[in-house]
Amino acid sequence: MFSPDGKYIATGGYQDVLTILDAQSLETVKTYQVPDVILSRVKWHPTQNKLAVITQSTTFKAKILDLDHDQWTALSGLNSASRAVDWNYTGEYLAVSDLEGIVSIFDTSGNLISSFRGDKKGVTDLDWHPLKNELVAVGSQIGIYNLEGDTLNSFYPTEKEIFMLCVEWHPSGDFFVIGDYGDLEKAENKALRFWNVKGEKLHEVTGSKGEYRNIRWSPDGNKLATATDKLGIYTKDGELINASISSEDYLWGVDWSPDGKQVITSSSQGKITLWNNKAEKIKNVDY
Repeated sequence: MFSPDGKYIATGGYQDVLTILDAQSLETVKTYQVPDVILSRVKWHPTQNKLAVITQSTTFKAKILDLDHDQWTALSGLNSASRAVDWNYTGEYLAVSDLEGIVSIFDTSGNLISSFRGDKKGVTDLDWHPLKNELVAVGSQIGIYNLEGDTLNSFYPTEKEIFMLCVEWHPSGDFFVIGDYGDLEKAENKALRFWNVKGEKLHEVTGSKGEYRNIRWSPDGNKLATATDKLGIYTKDGELINASISSEDYLWGVDWSPDGKQVITSSSQGKITLWNNKAEKIKNVDY
């Protein structure tokens, strides 16, 4: 994903190396070895040169990397591998979910502030509200929580059980979007669903071949980028306006540049691709 200043791109995935790329040249600036783990996700701090890094390893789990000093800080109190991570809007707190459905909140020094059980079947993704200390977490159900872990709202999106993979608040904070895997039985009926905090569905998009692995709003909130079997660009009302060609190499990660002019994606085969904001490929990144 892009750094907040747009100068760098951090990538992980199915390799044991965290790579920092120059966002202009796409050349490797630095690498960090993380032996024998899969780097699930990375998240830049909103104002500091730090990265939150989570893995599917029970030894590494989740850490904060200070890029100015090449210093790792472990997060205390985690008992299993991690699944999702996000900084709050001020950068004071970091939320991490594990494979057992526990959401833990830390300060920037890695100290545990609070923890609570989210979805009993696992919290696959979470996202802090852009303007206040509330977060939405998803798995088989949708939950909205405050900093202390109190449930503000909780509901199931459909009558038939589905498994949700990603969630993202709109920059306005008025609603959020969830992308899913489809129903648990046959992985059918994959969808994007737009919800307000009351649990009222605003829009629904169906028909995707691939599951929605990741979604990200453009900085101005006018476009939503989705990672499935292709890169899709939607309006804030769920209208598809641009899409790349479908591929068997499904996309996993997606992020916008801070100026909203470019999109970076990662794939299931570890390919990094840079696109313009109309889902037209600029180049693949070799490293």
